[in-house]
Amino acid sequence: MKIAIIGGTGLYDTSFLNNPKEEIIETEYGKTKIYRSKINDRELVFLPRHGIQHGVLAYQVNYHANMKALDQLGIKKAIAMNAVGSLNPEMKVGDLVLIDQFMDFAWNRKSTFGEHSVNMTNPYCPKLRAEFIKSAESLDIELHEKGNYLCTGGPRYETALEVKVFRSWGMDVVGMTNSTEATLARELGICYSTVNLVTDMAAGITEVEPDLALHRKVVSDNIDKLKKLLFTTAMNVEDYDDCMCQDLYNKAVEARK
Repeated sequence: MKIAIIGGTGLYDTSFLNNPKEEIIETEYGKTKIYRSKINDRELVFLPRHGIQHGVLAYQVNYHANMKALDQLGIKKAIAMNAVGSLNPEMKVGDLVLIDQFMDFAWNRKSTFGEHSVNMTNPYCPKLRAEFIKSAESLDIELHEKGNYLCTGGPRYETALEVKVFRSWGMDVVGMTNSTEATLARELGICYSTVNLVTDMAAGITEVEPDLALHRKVVSDNIDKLKKLLFTTAMNVEDYDDCMCQDLYNKAVEARK
């Protein structure tokens, strides 16, 4: 079985993989660099969203090439991590949040392949979410099992007023990448779920201001538990074919005929 692990801010290296092989995948949307690793009956494909040294900012990421590359490799299950700012005082720096809903304000980029209209009522795969929760429990890793994510376009951070409004809407965390990635995954029939690491409190909530260097430090401080959770989840996911994600994809394709 093949499963993809998509790394976000701070998670660039392949040290948690077994003898990874670098490969360039060419798609109609451009090229994507991935790393393949074989462990027992599993093929893990690691895709660093921002490149190996965070050379690609959120608005510059070629989301279409990334997700199309996974599709061309025959991958139907993908788990990811995202660094986020927290709008919720109960979700503190260093906490992990398994988001279950999002709002998309990333209006500075295209977030569709434009081939069909998919149902995004529940944007993340319930089976992968359940596996994340199960793996976290087995590793004794604390995990917020639900959260509302607001995606901005970046690369700037949010104003204090924006954060105040987002929080009044019931948003828990804010980031710059996930809604686009999740939508494209659903459009390709790829089961997808992501765990978010809180790297700062969003603008205006505390006196500490958002900063990429701070994000990286928090990820570095929490990298071991992140890798363990992602790796354990990837290794424990069942090789299922029947899932809401594929059903919704099939219905969307059928509706276009």
